[in-house]
Amino acid sequence: MTGTQARRGSGPRRVFDVGDYGAVGDGHADDTRALQAAVDACAAAGGGRVLLRGARWYRAGTVRLRDRVDLHLADNAVLEMSLDPACYSEPALIVADGAVGVSITGTGRIEGRATDFMTGWNGGDGPEPWIYAPAAWRPKVFLLRGCRDVTVSGITMASAPFWGLHLLGCEHVGVDRFTVRNNPAVPNCDGVGIDHCRDVEVRDCSIHTGDDAVVVKATAQPGRDYGPVAGVRVHDCELITQDSAVKIGTETVSDIRDVRFERCTVPSCNRACTIQLRDSGNVDGVVFADLAFHSRYFSDPWWGHGEAVSVTAWPRDEQTEVGTVSGVTLSRVTGRSENSIRLEGSAASRLRDVTLDRVRLTVDKWTSFPGGVYDNRPTTVKPGLVTHDTPGIHIAHADRVTVRDSAVAWGDNRPSYFSHALRAVDVTGLDLAGFAGGLGAKSRILERKSIAAGDAGTGLASSGARSKGTSLGSKLPAPR
Repeated sequence: MTGTQARRGSGPRRVFDVGDYGAVGDGHADDTRALQAAVDACAAAGGGRVLLRGARWYRAGTVRLRDRVDLHLADNAVLEMSLDPACYSEPALIVADGAVGVSITGTGRIEGRATDFMTGWNGGDGPEPWIYAPAAWRPKVFLLRGCRDVTVSGITMASAPFWGLHLLGCEHVGVDRFTVRNNPAVPNCDGVGIDHCRDVEVRDCSIHTGDDAVVVKATAQPGRDYGPVAGVRVHDCELITQDSAVKIGTETVSDIRDVRFERCTVPSCNRACTIQLRDSGNVDGVVFADLAFHSRYFSDPWWGHGEAVSVTAWPRDEQTEVGTVSGVTLSRVTGRSENSIRLEGSAASRLRDVTLDRVRLTVDKWTSFPGGVYDNRPTTVKPGLVTHDTPGIHIAHADRVTVRDSAVAWGDNRPSYFSHALRAVDVTGLDLAGFAGGLGAKSRILERKSIAAGDAGTGLASSGARSKGTSLGSKLPAPR
């Protein structure tokens, strides 16, 4: 069964109203036991729908879903997270372990009360926005582990205090028309986290959050092997975030392959398209296609510094044997950003087989945050934040890179650190087939550097290098 088929199941057979099991729904009473009793009765009957009626405000801690149970928030029903740790059997509101055919549906809302789980405002000297300081204990909204045939459809999740929809080791998952409205200043409130999962489709969602909107990862799970990530498709979504819009990593302890992000709009983000390889898994076969974005600087606590694209590969620490990134395609990706398209491997992990096809980028500066910065986090093998000029496209430590029918333009505001349209450092097999780029604030549009034996990486600049079909004028090629 595919993720799409999971959403098209046969539907519930019986309805179990949580009110019949003692739920009050007045926004004050603890309804945890009543909700769990309804779920257990539904599962014992072979499955069905657990109904949370509209015009009710249910407050609960951990509710554990069972096989073939549909938790349905009807009309304007609200399920609110309790602040009492005693109401939780583990730090998450909706939990399922190894369940088959589970779903969370309806038009109601899950309310996470994010700021009630924060200890204060972590302000700084720079311009707003900054970030909240979280308490030591804060629950996730969803934690679905090792489940099959999972559906999340129609509901809204608001004010998550920590990770939102965390799918761990699940197969055949469909997420559609899922609305997320998180507080943008709350850290780690990822919208959808796809972790060690296979056959997942996320479509027609609207996700506004502070941390990553949609992230694909493979976290370390001591004592349990949930396997690789494969067959993930995210498409036709609207994403707003102060971090990455669509991302792979940073946790990459297992292989991640066959991932597609398509036809998404990103009105505001800190990074649009991101791959951060820091662990031993390999990332292969990733497509970013038909994406439109605006990427800007936010305050330093957020990972990312206004990059249009950031594909990086280096060890998390000195002990890490890092994997590789290969087979990455960006096609018909268009946007405006305050920082580069950055494609950078390392001596430990060179990028391979990367293609930019009909990519259009305008580099401009419009926020008051300091620019000219590259963000290497998380890692201890190099500085986290480094001062760096801003080329349109930066490619380093990579093999077999194609830039086809693509262009870099510069906005009206060009600070002195805006540099070359394209820079290549220690790159083999670079194929420029129809690249156009104007001048930033430097004298060269295209810069190439080679690294000789024993060179630390500075190299000598090669001025005026160009490839067949490459225009070094300011005119952009016509869109296709």
